[in-house]
Amino acid sequence: MDITLPNQWRPRAYQQRLWRYLESGGKRAIAVWHRRAGKDEVCLHWAACAAMQRAGTYWHMLPEASQARKAIWDAINPHTGKRRIDEAFPSSIRVGQRDDDMRIKLVNGSVWQVVGSDNFNSLVGPGQAGLQR
Repeated sequence: MDITLPNQWRPRAYQQRLWRYLESGGKRAIAVWHRRAGKDEVCLHWAACAAMQRAGTYWHMLPEASQARKAIWDAINPHTGKRRIDEAFPSSIRVGQRDDDMRIKLVNGSVWQVVGSDNFNSLVGPGQAGLQR
């Protein structure tokens, strides 16, 4: 089965400038948007694309791990009724998932993980290929 990333998602009009920047090779960006503007949604879909293009470890970081679990790992898209991570990282690109440490392993060897910066001493391992906060 072929899959195109981002998976069944398109950036909103005001998100397109950021998305084009990332697609053209942009490495660092700051989106100063209001609450509920879709910052995490853009980051999730971009992380899926980046992780499939370059194998590595990718983190989605929030101030606290408990916030990360609620806002990212367990978050449901109210428009589709699906978990946001399942939309961004479809099962066809996964080889494993660990709910206890909020980690998804992809078919190309990449690992995407939701983490909290509240316990930074626990964040060890190889250098990250990508970080969203």
